[in-house]
Amino acid sequence: MTSFVEVILPLPLSQTFTYSVPEEYASLIQSGLRVLVPFRERTLTGIILSQVERPPEKIKSVRPILSVLDEVPLFSPSFLGFILDLSRLSLTAVGELLKAAAPPEFLVKEKGGYKRLKTPTSEEIRLKFRKKFKEAEKIIGCLPEKKTRTWRFLSRQTQINYPGLMALLSRMEKLGWVGQEKRLKVPPRRKKALEPPAAIQLSLGFPVTPELEPVLNEVFRGLFSQEFKPFLLLGLRRRREAFFLALLNKWGTSAGNVLILTPDIVGATSFWEKMVKIFGPKRVALLHHELPGGKREATWQRIFRGEADVVVGPRSAVFAPLSKLRLIWITEESDEGYVHLDPAYDAREAAWLRAQQEEAVVVYGSTAPSVGLYARAKEKGFLLSLGEASFAPVRITTSASTGEKILGPEVRKAIEQRLSRKEKVVIFLNRRGYASLIACPRCGRIALCPQCRRPLTLYVSRAKAICHQCHYEEACWSQCPQCGSSVIEYRGHGLERIAEEIRRFWPQVRLSSLEADSAKGKKRRPAALKDWQRGRLDILIGTQFLLSSLEWTNSSLVVILNPEVMLAQADFRTGERVFQLIRRLQDEMVSSSKPELLIQTAAPENYVFKALANGDYEQFAATELRFRRLLGLPPWQGLIRLTLTGQSLRGLARQARSLKNELEFSGEPVELLGPTVLPRLRRKNQVQILIKGKDREEVVTRVYDWLKKKTVNYSAQVFY
Repeated sequence: MTSFVEVILPLPLSQTFTYSVPEEYASLIQSGLRVLVPFRERTLTGIILSQVERPPEKIKSVRPILSVLDEVPLFSPSFLGFILDLSRLSLTAVGELLKAAAPPEFLVKEKGGYKRLKTPTSEEIRLKFRKKFKEAEKIIGCLPEKKTRTWRFLSRQTQINYPGLMALLSRMEKLGWVGQEKRLKVPPRRKKALEPPAAIQLSLGFPVTPELEPVLNEVFRGLFSQEFKPFLLLGLRRRREAFFLALLNKWGTSAGNVLILTPDIVGATSFWEKMVKIFGPKRVALLHHELPGGKREATWQRIFRGEADVVVGPRSAVFAPLSKLRLIWITEESDEGYVHLDPAYDAREAAWLRAQQEEAVVVYGSTAPSVGLYARAKEKGFLLSLGEASFAPVRITTSASTGEKILGPEVRKAIEQRLSRKEKVVIFLNRRGYASLIACPRCGRIALCPQCRRPLTLYVSRAKAICHQCHYEEACWSQCPQCGSSVIEYRGHGLERIAEEIRRFWPQVRLSSLEADSAKGKKRRPAALKDWQRGRLDILIGTQFLLSSLEWTNSSLVVILNPEVMLAQADFRTGERVFQLIRRLQDEMVSSSKPELLIQTAAPENYVFKALANGDYEQFAATELRFRRLLGLPPWQGLIRLTLTGQSLRGLARQARSLKNELEFSGEPVELLGPTVLPRLRRKNQVQILIKGKDREEVVTRVYDWLKKKTVNYSAQVFY
């Protein structure tokens, strides 16, 4: 009797596909195995989700799987359940999440592509393709006779989506105009896992203080309950870290594996080094997407075989193949670095879902957690505190930027005092470049990205204007390209403009700047950080990248310039983000001998800055939650931001109306805001829809079901 399987494919699709199982593979079939399957004109690596008795009734013919690549499953049933839950609740295609979970080396590499066999005339193309004449002509124009071009290259050049492109190419193949060349690089066959080394019980020598004892016992009971338990841990970073090490000392890793998630790779590397000193290099694994291909695969296999008890990594490590996961530790819950855009998921929510599937414990640590999680923790009773925290004092100055000067009198006086005492100063401004807007005052023209229609950021050091969205670059204006005026205005000062002013006030000062771009690729330790740690700098200026990179023991003054600019962003969480950002700075400065935090703002009466001055997170959270309740925002209601992308605005409007009809006439009533036309992104139109509903999971499920039925290019963000 023929058997069938449901297979997940690494494609931007939320549906699964049914294949038949040849007799020679029938005895090998299990959930979680990799299989080679035909898909249209391609061969792909898929993961078996489950066995089924018969294919869906709508399917007329079922194609067989080509090969089974593993002897043991690559993913456990609980892990596949986690992937499916995450796909639904984050509105992300399950195929994209599967692709993120498996190392690239484990998927089939299909080389080759399409080439032109015959050059048809315009009349022939018009006769055969009619309404699709222009698209077909573009494809023929992009195909050379001798070299091959991949479908991705053709899609990018012609701006035709995947289904439409493949339909046109298939027809051209039948006409003999286009030929296809294929070469497959088959992934290695997975063999049975080795027996993992015996687990070790640690004796780390970390004393358990009286304030840690009750919290430690609460989490300890959760670890041995063999059921899902969440905890939100409030306290200073150093105190939370001491708690975590004390927990490891008491619990060890004898009962299961530990997953540690940090906001970024720099933080993950630092935490990994600490764990190696405790466990040794063989018991700890560092996993992230920037590891070289071979090393990433070797690390993944070490974890899969059970050779690593502790895995440390950024957001992508939430997919680590740990078979006995018992504890997930989120080091800094308030950091937005846990949000991944493509594929879209939030590692904090993903950790919750994975702990549910594995019946494990998840601990979120923060000094200023997201108010949604804080409200849920208070309501459900999983909020734990490590005692009162003593933060660096906050002083707020109302000196606004006037004229050509950015630094106000109080800020300049404070910096002068520190420099006279040979103390170090950090200046924080969350804006890159020299200026965020380039404009001609004569005719009003603004320098915009031709692809995204967003303002370009001026970088004087590079003599370029750059789009931070799509990375488009052009030369700086020497004169207005529209009216020819040589007078150009630069608005919205950035790091380079601050550095220029500091050098004007203190010409002899040793100064450097630091931002996230400074640490890309192999430059994990930028020169500015090394100079700072060795005492070669007097002033360091930077963006929020400094939070996870800097040794704050060297600084006695931190200046935050114009944080109210961030409050003006079109996001209901801006107040929360500004509070969390400054609170984390206070947390990092605790280790400094004479810490002081100086905020220069034009909005000193804002509730965010008042709560910071009082050092009271509960005051801020209560105010923020009251505002959100009045406005019907999370956590009191579910909110989804759905962005549809495509070439045709008319087509996007049609899709938006379809979604509106689907949600308005089925299930509980929801509120739709939009559709709103957004600036173009990489030469594509964007339409945004906000969807609100009382039951978040129900609204998400209804939108997810609609997306499964439609062929839609979209991005989504679900707010909790």
